Amino acid sequence: MVGSISLGHGANEFFSVALPPIIPLLVTDLGISYAQAGFLLTIFFVMYSIFQLPAGVLADRVGKKRLLVAGLAGMSGGIALAATAGSYETLLIAQAIAGISGSTFHPTGMSLISDVETGSTEGKAMGVFGFGGMVGTMASPVLIGGLAVFAGWRVALGVAAILGIVVTLVFIPLFSEPSDEQPADHSADERQPRPDGGRSFSFRSPLRSAMRVLNVPLTRGIAVLFCVTVLISLQSRAIQTFTTSYIAAGTGGSASVGNLGFFALLLGGSLSSLWAGSLSDRFDRGSLGVVAALGTALLVGATVFVARLPSGIPTELLFAFLAIWFFVIGAVMYACVPVKNALISEQAEREFSGSLFGVIQTASAIGSASGPAVFGVLATDWGIGAAYPAIAAVSLTLAALFFVLSRIAD
Repeated sequence: MVGSISLGHGANEFFSVALPPIIPLLVTDLGISYAQAGFLLTIFFVMYSIFQLPAGVLADRVGKKRLLVAGLAGMSGGIALAATAGSYETLLIAQAIAGISGSTFHPTGMSLISDVETGSTEGKAMGVFGFGGMVGTMASPVLIGGLAVFAGWRVALGVAAILGIVVTLVFIPLFSEPSDEQPADHSADERQPRPDGGRSFSFRSPLRSAMRVLNVPLTRGIAVLFCVTVLISLQSRAIQTFTTSYIAAGTGGSASVGNLGFFALLLGGSLSSLWAGSLSDRFDRGSLGVVAALGTALLVGATVFVARLPSGIPTELLFAFLAIWFFVIGAVMYACVPVKNALISEQAEREFSGSLFGVIQTASAIGSASGPAVFGVLATDWGIGAAYPAIAAVSLTLAALFFVLSRIAD
């Protein structure tokens, strides 16, 4: 089950960062500002945030598998609309559709994994889940960014939408249900779960499902994890959104040069999702989070020097430097994610795991919506060369919160 859910996670994340690799092209082609470009990501994650909890309620009615498949198909449709967009307003609508559709995935997928894994394996399982997402994210600058350079951004998005439909069709038979859930006995309580997480019909079921979120215990640990999740998502989405543009502006190169650094960032993150998840099963998770967040602050802050590279540096040496530097940033930054997810899984009991992950993923969507908007405005006012390194301040705050978590655990 972990493998099939991770595949779906990859498709979900691929579409969530479909626009960052082509932002320089959108700015030029549509005549928009970096602030407007950042808002395209913001509208996606605002919709993603608003519909997280309603998606959880709907999953209890129609079943998790059906909802996950519908969400993947909806995201493909949103990207297809973006490919045909003739205006900025149409892109906003396309991003809203994709965001609503994408909201279905994380609360259902992560809660299923948490329900079937034990305390000694949940870190590794979340690492595999994160790796699947990172592979999808990493594919975005390669496929969309690469195609956009040669065929234009519309063709690139159109091909991505077709690929999304194919993945959705492949995902259907690969998905396996948790082995400990049995088909409902219709002679029993009408609210008994169906195999895919749905419930038999009841007029009271939506209300009961909506109220489940109130059963999540508001402990200090969960409150801090909510804040940690906001900041991790704010940080990562800001970096994902503006890495291509920052490198292109700082080096005077093209979007393809920027996408090289973006790809290296995501490659480092995909590998770190695996080893960091395993480490979180062996060492104190709060302390691991502190180290990863401080390392991210140092590395992201030091990117200010990227904009000051000598103009005569050989192209091959420039490419090698950018690839290594952003690979390391990705490896350190994304190590926070499986550590955070394992800490959440510690708090999740089966009776409210879906609701807890719904609440936490709402926090993730809030951060994801805020990051591109906040740093898009800063990039417009200060210049992207100053705004991008400023993301390090978020990492420092994140380190402080992970330290608080390590004290609570003690």
